[in-house]
Amino acid sequence: MNRGRSRTKDTPTAMDQTLHQKIQTLYAGLPEVACQCCGLCCVSPTCTLAEFIYLFDHARRFLAPSDLRALLATPPQLHPDYEGNSRCPFLRDNRCGIHAGRTGACRLFGIPSLAHLRIDGMEQCKNTVQVTKGQSNIEYIEQWLNRLVRVNEELHPFGVEPYFLRGLNIHCWLDIYFDELFDFDIFGDIRRLLHANLDLAIPAPYYTPSTNLREKVDKIGILPSFVGCGDRMGVHKLLVSIRDDYPLTGTYFYEEVEKMLEIIDAHGPEHIAPS
Repeated sequence: MNRGRSRTKDTPTAMDQTLHQKIQTLYAGLPEVACQCCGLCCVSPTCTLAEFIYLFDHARRFLAPSDLRALLATPPQLHPDYEGNSRCPFLRDNRCGIHAGRTGACRLFGIPSLAHLRIDGMEQCKNTVQVTKGQSNIEYIEQWLNRLVRVNEELHPFGVEPYFLRGLNIHCWLDIYFDELFDFDIFGDIRRLLHANLDLAIPAPYYTPSTNLREKVDKIGILPSFVGCGDRMGVHKLLVSIRDDYPLTGTYFYEEVEKMLEIIDAHGPEHIAPS
């Protein structure tokens, strides 16, 4: 993985370059929309590991070091219009500061066919959006998402119990990157992959983990022992805390918690198996 190879600011490692090309090719296949630059949709986007690497590799190469340091030193702020989301730190005067490196979620937002995915809690653009280029039917979008999953599975099989990790908002990915205590289970693997493929050494002293993701993950980790005890009230209380007490972690594990709460209410904790 070339962790020790020196490189110039604009020259990725060999593995970086391969990953860069795969994500760039994927993004080139997405439809384009006529953005109205209102900035309302600019939340800290949920993205996959490969996309996060692409995004911040772009940021470290094209933002001034002082701008990147300032961005990392600023704690995330909850978005007033999109519940469960924080503001995107790259938004400046309703413009994206790293537009060429933006995530798939940013590029797809506003496409009308996304409503047919029937994803609980998915926000839709409040404006009328016109697709100006490319395919935007739901079958094509689903095929594109499957290709994105395959690129990430080449890095690591992320759908691993009990964490079921496929995507996080960018502040959570930053917490994993910079928090040395995120060195266990799947998160240790992810942290090593991040450091093998992304060089944020210059801004490192300016970042303080700020989402409480690790505390949330700790609770997810102890959930199986609570389930094993058959304590309906204890499991219920723990699940509600995982769902509600960490708003800056976005939607991570939200859907899983909702399903577990439904099962407990209907049948009891012995019928859920998070691990």
